[in-house]
Amino acid sequence: MGLVSQIASETIGPLLHCCSITKAIRYGLSLHAAVVKSGMQIDVVVSNHILNMYAKCGRITSARKVFDEMSERRNLVSWSAMISGYAQSKQPRMAIEIFSKMTRLHYSNEYVLASAVSACASLLALTQGQQIHALSLKFSYSGVSFVANSLITMYMKCGQCNDALCVFSTLSEPDLVSYNGLIAGLVENEQPDKGFEVYREMCRQGLLPDRLTFVGIWGTCSTTEDLRRGMALHCQTIKLNLDSTPFTGNVIMTMYSKYAMIEEAEKTFRLIKEKDVISWNTIIATCCHCDDHEKGLSIFKEMANGDSLWLDDFTYASALASCAWLASIRHGKQIHGHLIRAKLDRDVGLDNALLNMYAKCGCIGNAYTVFSQMDCHNIISWNSIIAGFGNHGHGSKALELFHQMKEIGLEPDSVTFVAVLVACNHAGLVDEGQTYFNSMDEIYGIAPEIEHLSCLIDMLGRAGRLKEAEEYMEKFLFRQDPIVLGSILSACRLHGDVLIGERLARNLLKLQPVTTSPYVLLSNMYASDGMWNCVAKARKMLNASGLKKEPGHSLIEVKGVVEKFTIGDFSHSRIEEIVHALKTLSCERDEVRRYY
Repeated sequence: MGLVSQIASETIGPLLHCCSITKAIRYGLSLHAAVVKSGMQIDVVVSNHILNMYAKCGRITSARKVFDEMSERRNLVSWSAMISGYAQSKQPRMAIEIFSKMTRLHYSNEYVLASAVSACASLLALTQGQQIHALSLKFSYSGVSFVANSLITMYMKCGQCNDALCVFSTLSEPDLVSYNGLIAGLVENEQPDKGFEVYREMCRQGLLPDRLTFVGIWGTCSTTEDLRRGMALHCQTIKLNLDSTPFTGNVIMTMYSKYAMIEEAEKTFRLIKEKDVISWNTIIATCCHCDDHEKGLSIFKEMANGDSLWLDDFTYASALASCAWLASIRHGKQIHGHLIRAKLDRDVGLDNALLNMYAKCGCIGNAYTVFSQMDCHNIISWNSIIAGFGNHGHGSKALELFHQMKEIGLEPDSVTFVAVLVACNHAGLVDEGQTYFNSMDEIYGIAPEIEHLSCLIDMLGRAGRLKEAEEYMEKFLFRQDPIVLGSILSACRLHGDVLIGERLARNLLKLQPVTTSPYVLLSNMYASDGMWNCVAKARKMLNASGLKKEPGHSLIEVKGVVEKFTIGDFSHSRIEEIVHALKTLSCERDEVRRYY
C-alpha cells in the first residue's frame, strides 16, 4: 500500500496539471476522489494541484473549499492560486480580500502581486493598486516585466497616464505587452497622438506589432484626417499576415465603417479566414451605418444559410433595423419567423428592434402585439410604441400609452416627447401638443431641443397659428435655424401668408445659400396664391444660383428585391418593359375616359 501511495503521489500532480490546462473537469473530479480515497490530500503539493485545477476550470467555489480545508498546510503557491483564480473568475474584490489576508502573514511573490494588481485594475481601485505598487518596490519585484505590465494597465484604467509612463520608463527592456498596454491606455484616455508616437517608437525598437497592438492603435483613427493613417496600418497588417484573422479583420472593418467606406469593409470581410459571428455582425452593422440596407440583408441571408454559425441577438437586431429602414415587411416577417424557429431567449433590445420594424413597416397592430408580449419594457420600448401609434395617426392611443408609462413610474426622456409631439401633430391635437411642450421644462426639467420646437412649429403652422409659431421661435432663440424656418415657411405656403413667408424666405436664403429648398418653398408659396410673376422670379433666382433640386425617388419591393426609381433616370435594366407597361395603362385609361 505504501508503494502504491508513493507512485500515485508522484504521478497525480502532473495528471491534475494536465486537467488544469485542458479544462478537463470530469477527469479532475475523478482524480480528486482518488486523492481523498488514498488520503493524499494531506500532501500540500497535491492539494495545491487540486485547488489550481478547480480554479482554472472555473469552479472557484470548489477551489475555495479546498483552500479552506488546507488551513495550516497552505504555502505561497496556495495563496497565489486562490488569488489568481478569483481574478480570472471576474471576482476581483475577493482576490484583493485574499491578498490582504496573505500579506498579514508576510507571504508574497511576483505572481501574487501581478494578480492582485490586475484585480485592482478591474475594480478601478487606485488606492489599493498604489499600495501593491509600493509592496512591489519593497520586495524588488517592480522591475519584473509582467508585474510592471500589470501596473501599467492598472494605472491606465484608473486614468493615471503619467504614473503608467513612469512605470514604463523603469523597464530596461520593455516587451510587446508593455507597449500594447501603454498604447491602448493612451488611446482610451483620449491621448491618441501620444499613443501613436509610442507605436512608432516600438517599431523603431525592432518589435513587431501583433493583433493586440493594432486593436489599440486603430483607436487613434477617429477623424477624416486619420484615414490615411488607418489605411497605412491596414497595409501593415497585410504584410504581417494578420488581416485575415477575425480578431484583426473585425477592427479593420469597424475603422472603414467610420468613414462609410463600405467596399473596403466588404473586401476586408471576404478575406477573413474562418469568420466568427462578430465578423458577420460587423459587416451587417457596417452596411446599416452606410445606409446600404439591401446589402446588409443579403449578407444576413448568406450568414443564415451557413451551417457553422449561430446567429445572436445583435445579428437579428441589425437585420431588423435594415428591414425597418427599407420598410420591407416581407423580410421582416421572415426574420421574425426565423427567430421563433430558433427559440432564442430574446432580450429587451431584440424585442425593441422587432417592435420598431413592424411600426416602421406600417404594421402597428403587429408592433403592439410584440410590445404586449414582452417580458419587460425599457424607455426605448415605450418610445418606439408611442412613436409608432403617433406616426400612423393614432394620437389618442399614443397619448394613452404615454400616460401608462408614467403610471408605472418610468420618467419620459427627450425622445419620448418627440414621439408625443409627433403624435399630437399627426392627429391635429394642437392644444394638447402645446401643453406637453410647455410641460417639458416646467415639470420634467427637459430643455426643448430643435426637434421638439420643429414639431411644435409645424403643428401650429398646420393649424394656421403662425403668429404663435413665430413667438415660440423667438422665445427659444431658434429663429436662425434652417429646420425651424423651413417648417414655418411651409406653413406660410399652406395658408397663403405671403407677407410672413417672404420675410422668412429671405432669412432662410441667408442661412442656406447652398440648397434649393428656400427657392422651391418660396416658388410654391407664390404659386398657391396665384402670383405667377413672383413664381417666375423665384425660379429665375434658383436658375441663377446654379443649384439643382435633388430628384425625388421611389422604392418598390418586388419579390423581396427593392427597386429604386429616380425622376429623369432611364438607366433601369428593364426600362423598355416599364415604358411599354405605362403606355398600355395610359391607352386603357384614355379608352375608359372616352367611354364615359
